[in-house]
Amino acid sequence: MSNEDGSVWVTYNGEFYDFQPLREDLLRRGHVFKSRTDTETIVHAYEEWGLELVHRMDGIYAFALWDKKQRCLHIVRDRFGVKPLYYVLVGSRLLFSSEIKSLLCDPEVPCEVDQEALVVMANYRYCPEPITLFKGIRKLPPAHTLTITENDLKIQPYYKLGFIEPDAEEDITTQSDALQDALRRATNRQMIADVEVGFFLSGGIDSSTLLSLARARDDGNRFKTFTIGFRSEDQKGEGQPDDLKYARRVSEMFECDHREIILSPNIIDSLPKVIWHLDEPVADPAAISSYLICEQAKEHGVKVLQSGQGGDEVFCGYPWHLGAHLGLQYRKIPLPVRSGIERMLRLLPATRGGRLTGTFRRLRKFSASASLDFEPSLLGFLSYAGAPELRGLFGNSIEAHARGELPHKYHSAFLSESKEYHYLNRLLHLDTNTFLPSLNLNYTDKTSMAFGVEVRVPLIDREIVEFMAIRSTDLKINGRNCKVLLKKAMEGVIPNDLIYRKKAGFGAPIRSWVKHDLREMIEDLLSERQIRNRGFFDPAYVTNLIGRNRSGQEDFNYLIYFLLSFELWCRQFMDSRPQFAA
Repeated sequence: MSNEDGSVWVTYNGEFYDFQPLREDLLRRGHVFKSRTDTETIVHAYEEWGLELVHRMDGIYAFALWDKKQRCLHIVRDRFGVKPLYYVLVGSRLLFSSEIKSLLCDPEVPCEVDQEALVVMANYRYCPEPITLFKGIRKLPPAHTLTITENDLKIQPYYKLGFIEPDAEEDITTQSDALQDALRRATNRQMIADVEVGFFLSGGIDSSTLLSLARARDDGNRFKTFTIGFRSEDQKGEGQPDDLKYARRVSEMFECDHREIILSPNIIDSLPKVIWHLDEPVADPAAISSYLICEQAKEHGVKVLQSGQGGDEVFCGYPWHLGAHLGLQYRKIPLPVRSGIERMLRLLPATRGGRLTGTFRRLRKFSASASLDFEPSLLGFLSYAGAPELRGLFGNSIEAHARGELPHKYHSAFLSESKEYHYLNRLLHLDTNTFLPSLNLNYTDKTSMAFGVEVRVPLIDREIVEFMAIRSTDLKINGRNCKVLLKKAMEGVIPNDLIYRKKAGFGAPIRSWVKHDLREMIEDLLSERQIRNRGFFDPAYVTNLIGRNRSGQEDFNYLIYFLLSFELWCRQFMDSRPQFAA
């Protein structure tokens, strides 16, 4: 869309939640609109304030503005990276898009594996901004602008979230009331739509919070809710609570039109489709869960879904947050005692511990890194391939990478930025800049857009994020209790047994899949012959890794899933240049 005289043009993806007041302000200032859209509002806001318009925007978006008079192009991505934006320089040309696939339509764009990015992905399951697995193709980081003229290209941040630890003790009742008010406002903003709005529903506190507040806002609406559940035989390998019964209870409480999706599809068919839509093989099976929910939403006529994603990054709810918190106390134990504890924990089975399998797995993960200093310990908690696994996979070629600390290069840069923060806020700062945009929001956007469904994430509304960034860390984790303030805020709105239930992450039964559903595919695509022909990994080591995992003593399931996803991705994107409809 353009302005009145065609001197400013925009191409845009996303949702600008609070554009109506801004549009009315621009009308009063004399701007002439030909539509009532948020898209056109961006054009006129740029005319009025230039790139300062980004400070007046609240939403999820990626857009590009062409200023004909100044002969410059501005590309902008939203504050927390909900919407993706890729770009590549080809000679004197800049190409940009919401999807890598469209960049590959240009035959001059390289279609090669970035081998350094591959090392990072093997360690973390995703590529953090700005790198991608495609050589030369980059992601514009969240809260950044890219401006290009005939003579210059600049990438710079327009927003940085700052964390402050209050000097005085905060009253939890006062702050929980304030949080509930802020959550209500964020929900109201993001429920505005001219189509039906549905909900991801796990029965956990994040999604239940959104549903309860939306229900209070509009108690005449029977919302459609969607929940993913596991087959009973798959549940044993994961060692976490089944969401179905909790979600069913919440949906009944708020009188919803509820749908349950049991994860028993043909994964061999689903996985290649998901990888195609992801552009990069984000090696998290939760992407399949998201894909199936969005497929169901489309079939039932729901075009907008509310998701509780971001709740763990904002309120401090991930296992590694608690692990880092407890690790500080653990390191006070004398070293000989810790060494003995760690030797015993290494003897625990990783995936065949019955009802305690999840506990055993977390204890082993904790013990592998907890004795290290804070930063190495945290990076160990976040890694899915340690130094021995990376050396085994990549052979001698990893040595130079390991000396340069390549696997942690991008994460370490964010940790360097946050040295003045309280250690818990350092975790949240890191997650907000890596795990949230590069993995969670990435796969959610790709799998939802595959079906034309827009996913909104009210828990990372700017007001909520900034409110929590200046709250005391005691209101985030206290003892072994995570998400302290959110839980307090929702008491009386959601039953306490739901608020304080054991955490169950949004995901998929990866361990059962690797052992059963995907076993034949793994044996075929990750055979020594195939690995040797592909040329990236050591064939004998991959075979050894699969065998050790099968014993149940080691848990390399995510690493094997990464290897499988990478091979499928190579077949789709590398073996022959992908062909796309013009």
